[in-house]
Amino acid sequence: MTCTIISTGEELSLVCKNENEPPYPEIKAKLREKIWELYCKGYDRFRINSEYGVPLWCGEIITALAMYNDIELNIAMPYEEQSTNWVEEHRDRFFNVHAESDNVEIISLQYTDDCYELADEHSEYIAILVSHYGQLLVWDQSWLYYLHLHRD
Repeated sequence: MTCTIISTGEELSLVCKNENEPPYPEIKAKLREKIWELYCKGYDRFRINSEYGVPLWCGEIITALAMYNDIELNIAMPYEEQSTNWVEEHRDRFFNVHAESDNVEIISLQYTDDCYELADEHSEYIAILVSHYGQLLVWDQSWLYYLHLHRD
């Protein structure tokens, strides 16, 4: 089964900006646990948009797990110049995940208003969100459908 991991980017608005300081190590540990749990439930193909934050971190976790497990990582890159303005360290990690992935698909050559939405489309997906306090929130497709129907 395939799981598309999406995020709102809330993890990037946390007060601490250093990934080696709390709450980031705890967030990444919870992401690792959730991905392993999904793998044990039969999800063996994962899809991300490789945006910095939860999607890229999940890509790093999945490629590490793929060294010893039959896990596939597919990247739906929203647009070709996605990482152009990133700091060098994040850009290097972006390209490392791309090099270790099983497939990279570029959705649009240039940024468009819907390129991220198109990159995140898939029949089965899990939303992994991080609150302002670093709490990991996980929703499946049924919850996201409910939230979509009931938004303002």
